[in-house]
Amino acid sequence: MIDTHAHLHFPQFDADREQVIKECEKKLEAVVTVGCNLEDSLKALNLARNKNFIYASAGIHPHDASRYSVSVKENLKEILSKEKVVAVGEAGLDFYRNLSPRRKQEEIFKIQIDLSREIGKPLIIHTREASSNMCDFIKSEMEGVKGIIHCFNGNFELLETALRHGFFISYAGPVTYPRNESLRETLKKVPSSRLLVETDSPYLAPQKKRGKRNQPDYVAYTIKTIAEYLNLNFSDVDRITTVNAKRIFGLPMTKEESEPKLVYKVRNNLYVNLTTRCPCNCVFCFRGKENYVLGYNLKLDREPIPEEYMYRIKNPAIYDEIVFCGYGEPFERFEALLKVAEWAKKMGARKVRVNTNGLGYLITGREGILDRLKGIVDTFNVSVNASSPEEYYKIVRPSFGNKSFESVIKFIIDAKEKGFNVIISAVNVKDLNVDAFKSFARKLGVDHRIREEKIV
Repeated sequence: MIDTHAHLHFPQFDADREQVIKECEKKLEAVVTVGCNLEDSLKALNLARNKNFIYASAGIHPHDASRYSVSVKENLKEILSKEKVVAVGEAGLDFYRNLSPRRKQEEIFKIQIDLSREIGKPLIIHTREASSNMCDFIKSEMEGVKGIIHCFNGNFELLETALRHGFFISYAGPVTYPRNESLRETLKKVPSSRLLVETDSPYLAPQKKRGKRNQPDYVAYTIKTIAEYLNLNFSDVDRITTVNAKRIFGLPMTKEESEPKLVYKVRNNLYVNLTTRCPCNCVFCFRGKENYVLGYNLKLDREPIPEEYMYRIKNPAIYDEIVFCGYGEPFERFEALLKVAEWAKKMGARKVRVNTNGLGYLITGREGILDRLKGIVDTFNVSVNASSPEEYYKIVRPSFGNKSFESVIKFIIDAKEKGFNVIISAVNVKDLNVDAFKSFARKLGVDHRIREEKIV
């Protein structure tokens, strides 16, 4: 676990800071203690220098903006040049308390945006009652800046704008509060590659500790809530947010975290990543934009032989399901798919599923492929993403042209007739007619799944 935003150097920890740090050292890989003005940033840096797992940021909080002029840039730049300082901020706009005039907040915020771009360190962004103004800043001022929306408050305009510009979204204790269902709902829109967690300690304690001083190791409660809401395991969200924190802050990554994954575990399913190739260019797909999915690097630099997958799977019987679904389309490597799936079944795999775009006939150039997979594959989850040719070609954009939709439907019907379990799925993009898709599934006599679109 990594707490990406805490204030361990604040006076609230003066009485027992060393004890709190010992607890953090047992449970966390890293903590970023965040500076709010020049003096405060130096305190954060000094604390980080004394503990290997603690890092610092340096910035001017909007509350403190009135204390500084444009000349602060050089002083701040000096602190930001230090090795243990991994980010600029916390910086931003706060029109709730208005402890500094708005124009002053904007002036000091712009300086920190420029510093972030200049030195290549991410910007930790504070925004309160200023979402619309922040969106304007992101669109007009932040080209080439890496950003983190700290303690995200649930505003959808801000979420969409930030994600479209490649920013990370960090959730804190409020996501655990029972009444914050609308905030939890936004989790479904955030790509796993952009998700972070934080405490903002000593503030915003999670529900289980509400009313008490917050501290970095309480980030576990936020992870637990997110995992439950997204139907993932605690270890899944821990892995996702830890890897993302290392990516955005430039922290050291293990070989396991950085190397491309041939197989990867989510919940108790094992996923097999055969290829990066795919004949579709779906409007919602982030292949080519994001290499990390669910905390794993899926961008293969080669196409391994089947035996390499077998070696890594080891014992397929211990998983609920073996799923062929990675960064590309499994049927692009049909013979490898067949060989690995057949081996997994012989070795006791409970279930084997292939997540596919349904273009297997066109990819392989033959229709006998289903007969070869009979008794090996249990389920096909076909990502159709449409209920009509018009929708299909607008959303999926296949390279095979106008014969594609017809081929997908034939694949689905043939698979069902041959006894495979078939599910069709769609991502809920604006051009999808959801009711028509459900009716389409009923007409085909198959189950359906509709997934929330991630904003990229």
